[in-house]
Amino acid sequence: MAKELTLNYGRKIPQIGLGTSRIPKDILEDTVCLAIQKGYRHFDTAFAYQNEVEIGKALKRTFEDGAVKREDVFITSKLSGYYQAEEDVYSACTESLRRLQLDYVDLFLIHSPLSLKNPGYFVTKRVDTGYFARDLKSTWRSMEELVFSGKAKSIGLSNFNSQQIDYICDGARIKPVINQVELNVRFPQHQLQRFCGERDILLTAYAPMGSPGHPSLQNTVEEKVPLLQDPIISKLAERYRKNTGQILLKSLVDRDIVVIPMSTNPDRLTANLQVYDFEFSEEDLKSIAGLDDGIRRFGRVKSKDHPDYPFNLPF
Repeated sequence: MAKELTLNYGRKIPQIGLGTSRIPKDILEDTVCLAIQKGYRHFDTAFAYQNEVEIGKALKRTFEDGAVKREDVFITSKLSGYYQAEEDVYSACTESLRRLQLDYVDLFLIHSPLSLKNPGYFVTKRVDTGYFARDLKSTWRSMEELVFSGKAKSIGLSNFNSQQIDYICDGARIKPVINQVELNVRFPQHQLQRFCGERDILLTAYAPMGSPGHPSLQNTVEEKVPLLQDPIISKLAERYRKNTGQILLKSLVDRDIVVIPMSTNPDRLTANLQVYDFEFSEEDLKSIAGLDDGIRRFGRVKSKDHPDYPFNLPF
């Protein structure tokens, strides 16, 4: 079972969750059920992943067979860029809840500051509706209403930079609890973590193992081996009698970062939770720190013309 971290209003979040964005739909329901059997209590999804239905079926199965109760699991979903208009947020969250077969989500994030035009219906695949400059404070006001109405226990952000975070926080009735961002040993986001920590905002790391093979990755580092095969990480794995994925996750959980690795392999699902039983030496921490190359691999370069593109700032 994963350690829990405390959000800024006192609610607990399991530090290790299952990321679901790339799990094939035909095995997702069974994978979620298996993960629950193995001790996972945190599941990360999004409207944009188009997999909330399958996750909802898995949760319904496990609730009905008594494996867990609703209050035992922490479910994160996200607001699509299509529905960030103030008047669309409530219905978008309601649609996600319908697909998940839940009365509430534990955490609802604005998936990205990159707003799109609402196509007038709930999309089943990405459509090009064009970028839209939006006052994200108005979006946040509607996010706060989700908490007041009980549809979300907590709310947060994803892929927001420091200026955008402060803009949201200024005058907010409810502060964000999380900013979910690309984060791993090659892109450790220390500046952003310090910035968010000063505002009692936790970070969630997507791509904590580098997300090898992800179709959205920029081809900027072809000369580097995947993180899971990095020789420094491999040596540490041998030293601590762990696999390389556990070394990568350990480097983040020790920083009080939430991690959402993706796996469908039963052994890896088990292993990814087993990172609390060893400690790095100071020398090894220096070796890990040396892997920082400062390269953002999920830069969304196709979105650079959007007025709210977040990655022109260092953090």
